[in-house]
Amino acid sequence: MPPLDKTRLSHSQHAQIACVSCHQGERRPGSDEHKPCDDCHKQAFLEPPGELCKVCHTKITSHPLAAPLKPYPVEDLWRAEPVRFSHKVHADPAHMEAKVGFHVACADCHVRDGKLARANHATCARCHAAEAKLENAPSMGACQDCHKQGLNFRMRKRLIKNDLRFDHERHHTDRRGTPIRCEACHPQSAESTKYADHAAPRVELCVGCHDDTDRTPNELRMRACETCHSQRAQTLTSIAPRNHLPLTERPIDHTLAFRRDHAEVAEHEGERCAGCHTQMSGRPRDACDECHQTMRPFDHTITFRELDHGTEAAADRDRCARCHVIEFCTACHSQRPRSHGFPGTFGTAHGGLARINVRSCLTCHDQQNECVACHNVRVP
Repeated sequence: MPPLDKTRLSHSQHAQIACVSCHQGERRPGSDEHKPCDDCHKQAFLEPPGELCKVCHTKITSHPLAAPLKPYPVEDLWRAEPVRFSHKVHADPAHMEAKVGFHVACADCHVRDGKLARANHATCARCHAAEAKLENAPSMGACQDCHKQGLNFRMRKRLIKNDLRFDHERHHTDRRGTPIRCEACHPQSAESTKYADHAAPRVELCVGCHDDTDRTPNELRMRACETCHSQRAQTLTSIAPRNHLPLTERPIDHTLAFRRDHAEVAEHEGERCAGCHTQMSGRPRDACDECHQTMRPFDHTITFRELDHGTEAAADRDRCARCHVIEFCTACHSQRPRSHGFPGTFGTAHGGLARINVRSCLTCHDQQNECVACHNVRVP
């Protein structure tokens, strides 16, 4: 888990103070000449700047104008006093119609001044203010009804990072001007009852639009890494993952000859193979086993069992052992071969086959105990 900023204000140490004493709307606590913090920390504010200043300022300086403020609300990987919120309740048209007289749409909470924004207390106050008199619903003054004590890890905050970029403003409409509904990318939001099950959009949802030339220009296709990444370029050795491509599209290096020549790639890049071939674990040592147990090698034709597998096994038994265990061989070779014909008839006809390849006889027969019994004849 990411470390917690030690300079961050501890809500547990201020639990005896009413929330509304510090939080009044969206205003930063302490912005009015350090009020109401100076009620308890007056002596610290009269002394030279110290560690207490780091709670709100990025650095300690003797001049207040030279000490820039940290962002508010705090935008790190932890959320203090996380909210209890159910999208399922608020996105239920019948329920909301009965309670407040209108349907709550995504834009009612997440759009402010024409731009995408996070819901804040002002957003909630439209329905939960005291004058709204909403029955059986938390009021704005009852903080504990919506917030729970402790810290909540902002897992989804980590998804868009480094060179990955995304702009909601560019996703209001598609190339044809057709509005892109929130539900197109957030299909599970309407059913989420808590923060943990409010999943972020999956990359697969982007493919349907970005690979449709009627909705998205060719230069913004998912295959073009620069569509979402600022520092990556597509090459033969670094191609788009499977979830970035349509289900009918193969990676660019999967030519007609790739099935025959893929051994070297699979040996060194098992993790890449596992991106599409989900039956594989991605471990280079197991990649061949897991694939070839479900797909026969190209030389295993209809005649391989009768004509070719013997010589192949004699030449490279290790290759056979990648898929076949010893019991597989003995299960077949313990049965009477087809070449032996009907019982009682092969005794007089086996000589020709033995002269061609006596090793095939020794696969099952013991020379000392079986062959010598008949062939131990002294020549006069």
